[in-house]
Amino acid sequence: MVNVLTLAVNDLRNILRDKFLIFASILYPIMMITIARIIRHFIAPRVENMFPLVSNYPVLFMIFTIFIPIIFGFITAFLIMDEKDEHLLTVLRVMPISRNTYLIYRMLFMSIFSFIVLLIFPRLSGLLIDTQFSYISYLPIAVLFCLFTPFIALLVTSFAQNKVQAFAIFKMSGTVFILPILTFILHLDDIKYIFSPIPNFWTFMALDSVIKEGTLDVLPLGIGFVYHIILLALLFYIFNKKN
Repeated sequence: MVNVLTLAVNDLRNILRDKFLIFASILYPIMMITIARIIRHFIAPRVENMFPLVSNYPVLFMIFTIFIPIIFGFITAFLIMDEKDEHLLTVLRVMPISRNTYLIYRMLFMSIFSFIVLLIFPRLSGLLIDTQFSYISYLPIAVLFCLFTPFIALLVTSFAQNKVQAFAIFKMSGTVFILPILTFILHLDDIKYIFSPIPNFWTFMALDSVIKEGTLDVLPLGIGFVYHIILLALLFYIFNKKN
C-alpha cells in the first residue's frame, strides 16, 4: 500500500511539472466543457440551418465523451513510456511491488480521473438539456467508458517502441475509435454492426439509449464490458511479454 501511494505521489509530481500533462489532465477537460458550451449557446443557433450536425447535441456529446477516456489513456501511456525509458519496468522485477500490481495501479490511476470528468461533463456541457438523459442509467456507462482508458494505454505501450511511435498509434487509434459515431450521424441502422469490432461501438449503443429514452439497454452494455475485459486481458499479456 505504501509503495502504491509513493507511485501516486510521484505521478502527481510528474504531471504538475510537465506542461503537456497539465494541459491534458486539467486544462483539456475545462476546454472541452467550454467548447461544448460555446457550440450549444452561440454557434449552433446561428448555423444550424446550414450545418445540422452542429445542433445534433446527442451526437456531439458522444464525440466529446469518447475523447475523455482517450486523452487520459494517452496520459497513462505517456507516463509508462517515460518509465520504460528510465528502465523502471526492469527495476520492478527486484522491487517489493510486483509488476502486475504496478500495471493495475497505473491503469486505475488515470481511470479515476477519467471517471470524475465523465461524471461532471454531462451536466456542465449543456448538450443534453432537451433529452431524456438519466444520470442513474449513465453511471454504468461511465464505468464502461473508463475501461477505455487502460485499453488505450495498453494499446499504445504494447506496440510503441518510443514516444514518436506512441503519438502515431494514438493518432491512428483516435481516428478509428471515432468511426462508430457515423452510425448515429448517417442513421446506419441496417449496417451499424460493421462497427461492432470497435470496442466503443457498444458503449455508444448503450449511451444512445440513455440519451434518447432515459433507460439503460443492458445488452450492448454487457457486451461492451465483456469485450473490453477480453481486450484488456489480451493487451495485458502482450505488454508483459514484450516488456
